[in-house]
Amino acid sequence: QHYYITNNLRMASIKHMLSLLVFEAVAILPIILIIYWAQKYGGGFSWEVKSKLKFNYHPVFMIIAFVFVMGHSIIAFRILPLAHRLKKYIHAILNLAAVAFAIAGLVAVIDFHNEQGYPNFYSLHSWLGLITLSLLFLQALGGLTIFQDLVKGASDEIRAAYKPWHVVAGTAMVTLAAATICTGLQEKYSFANPDKFSANAYTFNFTAVTILMWAFTVIYILVAVEKRTPEDEYETLPETHSQNEESIQ
Repeated sequence: QHYYITNNLRMASIKHMLSLLVFEAVAILPIILIIYWAQKYGGGFSWEVKSKLKFNYHPVFMIIAFVFVMGHSIIAFRILPLAHRLKKYIHAILNLAAVAFAIAGLVAVIDFHNEQGYPNFYSLHSWLGLITLSLLFLQALGGLTIFQDLVKGASDEIRAAYKPWHVVAGTAMVTLAAATICTGLQEKYSFANPDKFSANAYTFNFTAVTILMWAFTVIYILVAVEKRTPEDEYETLPETHSQNEESIQ
């Protein structure tokens, strides 16, 4: 039996590679930008009691949690050329890592507010954040209990019924995460009140633009990029084939 790499598979591989490269760029860039802002204009980082610099951990941890870690967990099934079970484990581990970073970010901002005497959970940003965090926790819990066999009674019927909700909720989290981060950047911008057209102000804008690009890229991958498995790399064809296909022994 012969296996051939067809033009369709070549194009699919290029599509996966380009999608991954774009995703990595728009997932890493906002982390670099927000750390740059915190160091250059926000005074740096400190976890000391009553330090105003403690807040700066909040946007960094949240962008790492949702944009980088959760983003990778969402696209893993589409991009990675691995067996389905292995991708399930990677997806679960990344989701748990996202939960850990999100908790750290939440603790940082609550501690900062409490120590500085600011109220908690009053703004649109904080409300969206609570919804996004709750959805992340529920997604991680549901995925572990139903898809990772923590509940032995989860039958194939239960998994099949839950899967569409899990997928839709994951896609919704992309939109919610982008909205939450962008409203948070706008809120911090209004508090910082940087000079108009300054590098400080532009850093907020560029960070928000990269977040929107990230959300678009993730949704594009979910909608337009086919899932990959090891079998997808090759395609079984009849012995007679066109000259534009390479034979692989």
